[in-house]
Amino acid sequence: MRGPTAGTRKRLTVCGPATRWRQASQICRISESWDAGGDRVDRIISVSSMAFDGYPLEIALDELAALGVRYVEPASVDKVFQHLVEEDFCDARAAWLRQEMAARRLACVSLSAHMDLTQPDSVDRFSRRLAFARAIGARIVNTIAGPTSGLAGFQANIAAIGGRAADLGLTLALENHGDLVNRGRQIVQLIESIGIPAVRLNYDTGNAWYYAKGTLDPAEELAEVASVVAHVHLKDPRVDEGLLRWVALGEGNLNLKAVGGILRDRLPGVPVSVELSLRQRSRNFEPRWRAPEVPSLPEIRGIIRRSLCSLSDALA
Repeated sequence: MRGPTAGTRKRLTVCGPATRWRQASQICRISESWDAGGDRVDRIISVSSMAFDGYPLEIALDELAALGVRYVEPASVDKVFQHLVEEDFCDARAAWLRQEMAARRLACVSLSAHMDLTQPDSVDRFSRRLAFARAIGARIVNTIAGPTSGLAGFQANIAAIGGRAADLGLTLALENHGDLVNRGRQIVQLIESIGIPAVRLNYDTGNAWYYAKGTLDPAEELAEVASVVAHVHLKDPRVDEGLLRWVALGEGNLNLKAVGGILRDRLPGVPVSVELSLRQRSRNFEPRWRAPEVPSLPEIRGIIRRSLCSLSDALA
């Protein structure tokens, strides 16, 4: 399939500041679309519930629906941030979440279900996450792979986990996290060596920048790994006096325009999620921590709005 430059795209941005948010909110409801050589291409753009770290999942769903967002990525990062804890990955809670999303006219294309895949119980634990994802209507499940020291365990588990994803019609998207899924060509070689079409990459722009200690351009690396990308997390870092935090898209160090160009020209139709880790901090690239301060809901709304406006511009 040819990229959008080969045809006529449906333009999502407008110039007038009074209408920028209304236009940006449309990017979440109707996604991004264009006519590429006669083929309609749609890109679903989600917002991760992680933006509402410090608030219940129900509040996150309420707020995203009120903002006009159509797609939500529920977030669960084992032992770090969990809108969904281990006990939630069951049929009853999946039915509950699907009902809660439907009541707000929200949908889900991707689930963040990060956990270590190298452990003896990883196949069983992650299989529950895959079944949960299928039940809530997601088709992509994002996760870390695990530490480099766990390579043997990962190799022992990935065939069963990837096979289960394939059986359910899902894509397992391993995230670059400075570990088994690290950088550039190594990522491509790892995904290719697994040899399961259902196992692909969730490219996280923030992780790429952080684990390279700011020496890497995520736009360039995204182009390098494009052949194995199934999903993209967009995060924008900013460092003030050695303190790293994540800010609204377009307000940090990420070359969002360049990333938008790669998405448009090399990854048409690949789903994107705006992942705003607003409480996460790091000083001089030391291990990250969560700040005790919880942003107010009006502050979070503003950051989401500005992020979607900037993303709309970058994809134009």
